[in-house]
Amino acid sequence: MPIRLQTGRPAPPNDRRAAGRLASLRSALGNEPPTTALVLDLGGVVLPTLFEHSAADLPSAGPFGEDGHYGAVERGEVQERDYWRTLMNTHPQVDIEALWRDGGAVRPEFKRSLATIQTRFKVVGLTNDMAHWFGEDWMARFPSIAAFDHVIEASSLGALKPDPRVFTRLCERIGERPERCLFVDDLPANLGGARTAGMEVQLFDVRDPRGAVRRLLRRLGVDQPAHERGEKPC
Repeated sequence: MPIRLQTGRPAPPNDRRAAGRLASLRSALGNEPPTTALVLDLGGVVLPTLFEHSAADLPSAGPFGEDGHYGAVERGEVQERDYWRTLMNTHPQVDIEALWRDGGAVRPEFKRSLATIQTRFKVVGLTNDMAHWFGEDWMARFPSIAAFDHVIEASSLGALKPDPRVFTRLCERIGERPERCLFVDDLPANLGGARTAGMEVQLFDVRDPRGAVRRLLRRLGVDQPAHERGEKPC
């Protein structure tokens, strides 16, 4: 049954996932176990950014062009929600909130791979802003995300990404050592905060989402679905 944990409380046992993770640990080389938890940023990694929606017609290029204001977001100098608020103030004809509410959908590449990933890793969603844009009941819209082992709003940890305290407290909440967690985000500053907390990190390039998912699966040692590799099913 899907696990819907806004507070990040420990998930109940799941025999299928536990067996897969145990097999992964036993097959690892060396004394230290491999990654046991995959921590995913939601808006930008699991869900496409607004910049990827052709219908959005935004007056800003974001990561797809020269956008100094968005560069400040990538460096951690400006919170992403403040970037969008400024955009709404300077371009009142663009309803950013409506675009977020109407355009959200899990990346198909992730949707096809999540079931396999969850047999081998604890999967955690970490977000600053989902409730801000979608409302407190936002997980009802995204059953794929609701099935994660934990879904945590950073504000419940007393800080926001890229503050390293977010990642330290997240590890405490999910019961994992930082070095056993792989954090994936599309903003370099957020990766810096996770790295400071001791996590492994990987940048998700929203300009090449299919390649980004493929690189992540390769790093995790997870097979990509045959149709994504261009192969015909047996």
